[in-house]
Amino acid sequence: MPYVLGVHLGATTTSAAVARRDDGKWGGAAPFPLGSASPAVPTVLCRVQDGTFMAGEAAQRQEPAHHEWVARSFVHQVGDESPLMVGSEFVTAHRLAAVMIEWVADAVAHRQGHPAEHITVTHSATWGPHRRHLVSLELKQLGLHDVTLVPEPLAVVLDYSTQQGLSGHGVSDGGVLAIGNMGGSSFDATVLRRQTDSEPFGFEMLGSPLDGAHPSGRSLDDVVFDHVCSELAPGLEDLDPAEPRTRVSLLQLRAECARVKEVLSHQPDATARVELPELRTQVALSRAHYEQLARDHLERVPELLQQVTQSALTGSQEPDGIVLAGGAARTPLLRQLVTQQLQQQAQVDGAPELVAARGAALAAVRIVSAASDRSTVAETSVLMRVEGSEQDQDDLEVLDTNLPPAPRPPVEVEPMVVEPPVENRTFKVIKLSAAALLVIFGLVLTFAQGWSEPHNSRPGMVQQK
Repeated sequence: MPYVLGVHLGATTTSAAVARRDDGKWGGAAPFPLGSASPAVPTVLCRVQDGTFMAGEAAQRQEPAHHEWVARSFVHQVGDESPLMVGSEFVTAHRLAAVMIEWVADAVAHRQGHPAEHITVTHSATWGPHRRHLVSLELKQLGLHDVTLVPEPLAVVLDYSTQQGLSGHGVSDGGVLAIGNMGGSSFDATVLRRQTDSEPFGFEMLGSPLDGAHPSGRSLDDVVFDHVCSELAPGLEDLDPAEPRTRVSLLQLRAECARVKEVLSHQPDATARVELPELRTQVALSRAHYEQLARDHLERVPELLQQVTQSALTGSQEPDGIVLAGGAARTPLLRQLVTQQLQQQAQVDGAPELVAARGAALAAVRIVSAASDRSTVAETSVLMRVEGSEQDQDDLEVLDTNLPPAPRPPVEVEPMVVEPPVENRTFKVIKLSAAALLVIFGLVLTFAQGWSEPHNSRPGMVQQK
């Protein structure tokens, strides 16, 4: 079954979604599971000795023992002139980004049985033409040509507008939405306006997006990690972070803290399992205590949203809606703070970490559909002439006059014998006469030389004296 692929290349996690076409109609976008336990996988690459890369969970498992061969956090460095050292070689960040996208495309194609008709990849709203060009060139070198790069806020708003349309509350023409995306390592805020004649997506960006490292999902992970470490002190003072076993244990503890943060978004309390050298215990944390620790970070979100809307909109104009995306948007306190300070209900999807991938797949559907529509118009752009009144004939309009004319019917052509001109005949007779005279002159010379030789001499004999 034909399908298109949407890829959300995040700085910390990567997710994918597909939309399939059945009987000429496109279905909705559905997340595609890339990981063993969740649809998203870590944005991590591990270079092996033959020059290829492992990605996702397999690459992350190699990090404790072979961290020098592992690359992460390279998405934010796309466009930098300085390459990254991965193993024994330098690799540019845009090359690593393209490799991660290729891995996702190959993983989906392997399970689908064939490649996608089109691939759409999200990127930060702050990326300019230079960064997009670098990634596009790398993708083409890897054999991926049908790829479109779209800003991540645009993918989020496409998914939101589609979900609203399905529920009967679509975004009206001219409607303005503020998008706050709290990713794993950054936060960005953007304002978009519904513009139906803005093809193929129907939205345009207003003003300049805001982007910063704080707040982020990593900031919230640090809150939980610091709390757990404070509960374990002074037992951590004797640990050596340079020791491989300890380093592995600390990485596992940090991953456990990220899990606890996610659990607290839908449960009142959670427990972190601690497995360190010579120390195995558990640390409990309630949602109320967690929100108290994370409140300073979360209060930055409505401030940044208000800042970006004031710079993008004129006068007292307010956005018609606020959409929060990213895994950290699950935090109940975040939605409460945005609603209170901006006086609008913040909209959060049930799986906010997957909306960008779903929106990317919807963008791919629109791109393929637009290309198909243009092809259909080209094939049916000439109106056939029909019999009718002169007024009817005047009403007909030729939509495309550049098409080749219709073939003419076959015509029987009888060959004609044309006599050559007199001048040509005379010139031909003169040439033939001259040639005949030359032949006769050559024969006379030949016979004359033959009679001048002695009659008794024969070929092959020597005369004796």
